[in-house]
Amino acid sequence: MFMKKALNVIILSGILFVMGVSAAMAQGPMEKLADKNIDRVENACQTELETYCQTVTPGQGRGVACLYAHNEKLSTQCLTALYQAKNEFRNAIDNVNAFVADCKPDILQLCSKVAIGEGRILACLEKNKDKVAPKCREDLKNAHGDLGKAKQIVS
Repeated sequence: MFMKKALNVIILSGILFVMGVSAAMAQGPMEKLADKNIDRVENACQTELETYCQTVTPGQGRGVACLYAHNEKLSTQCLTALYQAKNEFRNAIDNVNAFVADCKPDILQLCSKVAIGEGRILACLEKNKDKVAPKCREDLKNAHGDLGKAKQIVS
């Protein structure tokens, strides 16, 4: 159980580190998901963060890394928030992979010069939605929803 808990916190730490870099930028679907889950973890783990991590400089996943260092002392509330965030990020990865699989030809043809992040690829595809494949057009409708929801986009 301890190893499973530690592994899950490590996975979330890495995800939050990557997402934390872009969370302060414009809000695309992934940035919104990151902000929601960072807020969830900060709120649920406030006591632990104040008790064990008060000297940690916020940002780039350092708070989650600190929680990992004290994972045997985390409350059920904090662990639950970490697991929920981890699951939402895992779902988001599955959703993004399905979206890219369905829309890759359209992305390459219509949006190859568009920078990734902040919802710019989605905006490009939306701008060209009359030119994209039907499956990609269908995925575009779901891409603006909650990417943390399982099977939001099904390839």
